[in-house]
Amino acid sequence: MNLKALQALNGQGQVSVLKEKIEKTYPWLFALGMAVAELLVTVKPWSGIVLHMLILAGLLIVSAYAYEKPRSKLYIALTLGPLIRILSLSLPHLPRIYWYAAVSFPLLAGALVVARLNSYSLADMGLRWGNWRKNTIIHILTCLSGIPLGIAEYFILRPEPIFKTFNPVEFILPALIFLICTGFTEEFIFRGIMYRAAADFLSPKNSIFLISFVFAALHITHLSLIDVAFVFAVAVYFTLVVKWTGSIIGVTIAHGITNISLYLIWPYFF
Repeated sequence: MNLKALQALNGQGQVSVLKEKIEKTYPWLFALGMAVAELLVTVKPWSGIVLHMLILAGLLIVSAYAYEKPRSKLYIALTLGPLIRILSLSLPHLPRIYWYAAVSFPLLAGALVVARLNSYSLADMGLRWGNWRKNTIIHILTCLSGIPLGIAEYFILRPEPIFKTFNPVEFILPALIFLICTGFTEEFIFRGIMYRAAADFLSPKNSIFLISFVFAALHITHLSLIDVAFVFAVAVYFTLVVKWTGSIIGVTIAHGITNISLYLIWPYFF
């Protein structure tokens, strides 16, 4: 092979590497777009919904363009981000606790469609215990971490009590709703589907930070920069647990306990 041929091959290799680097910035642009849309929601909700719809359409278009490539699966998974906000702002007014349930069911349906399109098995999405000897202690400690996490977020947000008084009987159904409709649904979407799709396309560190950023961005509507930073840190922690264990079970329960204590326990004691 002559020198010109070698230079041509080297040039093609450099172009290929550059193209790959550029392609790996696109998911971040969509993630930043979601953050901007969330900021718009806090000012003019319908303008935020419109931007989320445009992001959703863009993700579907680029996923079709990159069909059968790893990045296509990531773009499809990221559609669940704007879908969360579109559904949450489009449903009719309901009591807060039942609103969580109403949003979660169509979200779960959408997540199952994404999982099917990406050909993910239950194990791929972390719906397994994993290595019993290694994971059991990690899962238990992760579950228990939901208690201090709930306390910390309570002092950040100070949410109003859902009920006028603390009643153990009234506590049961809302607790189940928080465990299933926020804990399981959100972990299934973010740590089960999105993280798996990101890990197949991006580096391990970038995949963790990307999904954690999207998760935190969807908390901008709480209008607390401290809470967004806190949620980002928790998201990184949860994603690392899933990376170590290959399971979303521990983080699902921890997420549920965090929200249960945040909304159903601490407002009545502090």
